[in-house]
Amino acid sequence: MPVPLVDIFAALPVFALVLFRVSGLVLTAPIYGSAVVPIRIRAALTLAATAMIFPMVSGQALQDVSLSAAVVGGIGELMIGATIGLAVSILMMGAEVAGEMVSQQAGISLSEVINPLLDNQSSIIGQIYVVVLTLIFLLAGGHRAVMASLLDTFQVIPLLSFKPGESVVLLLAEMLTAAFIVGIRLAAPVLIALFLSGTALGFLSRTMPQLNILSVGFTLRALITLSVAAIALGASEGLLLDAVWDGLDMIRASFGLEPSEWSGGR
Repeated sequence: MPVPLVDIFAALPVFALVLFRVSGLVLTAPIYGSAVVPIRIRAALTLAATAMIFPMVSGQALQDVSLSAAVVGGIGELMIGATIGLAVSILMMGAEVAGEMVSQQAGISLSEVINPLLDNQSSIIGQIYVVVLTLIFLLAGGHRAVMASLLDTFQVIPLLSFKPGESVVLLLAEMLTAAFIVGIRLAAPVLIALFLSGTALGFLSRTMPQLNILSVGFTLRALITLSVAAIALGASEGLLLDAVWDGLDMIRASFGLEPSEWSGGR
C-alpha cells in the first residue's frame, strides 16, 4: 500500500533532525570525517545511517514546532554529533603530539609532508604514530563504538531537547588533557633514549675532541629514534586501547550514558 503523502511530510522534520545529529558526527569524527574519504561517500554514509536510525526514533513526533524552534533544534542536534566526533578526534591527536615531540628532539621535524588524515602538514614520525593509532582504533571496533554512542544518545536526549551546558566544555577539556597524556606516554621511551644518547655523546665529545659529533650524532639520533619508536609502538597496544576506551567512556558519561559494551574485551 503506498504511503500517504501527508505522512511523508509529517515525518520530514524528524528525519531532518536525525540527519543533523548524524551529520555532526560524520563531519568531525576520525575515519568518518577524514579528508581521504570522498565527499560523496560521506554523504551516502550519512543518509544511510539516518535511514537506519529514523525508524527507531520516528515515534518522537513533533507537534506545532515553529520555524525558529526547528532551526535552533537543528543546531542543537548538530552539536551533539559534532561534540562526540570532535572529542574522539582530539583524543586521536595524542599520537600527533607524540610524533611532533619525537621529531623535534630527534632533529628531523624539518622533513614535514602532507598528512591526508588530518589535512595538514606533519612530520613523518607523527604520521607513523597517527597511522598506528588509527589502525588500532579500527581493529578494536572504535568506529562502531562511536556510532553506537551516537545511537544511544537518542534514548537520553530526545529530539529538540538538547541544552548546551558546561558538560560539553568540560568534556573537550578532559579529552584535550587525555590527548596530551597519551602523547607524552607514547613519546617517553624515545625521549629517554635520546636524552641518554645525547648525554653519552656529550661525554664522548669531551674525551675525544677530534671526533665530529655533529655529523655522527645526527645519524645516530635518527637511528635511535626509529629503532626505539618501532619497539615502543609495538609494545603500546594496551596503552592505546585503554586510551580509546577510556575516552569513549568519558564521552558517554558526559551525555548520561552507561559505559560502552565494546570496552568489555579490552
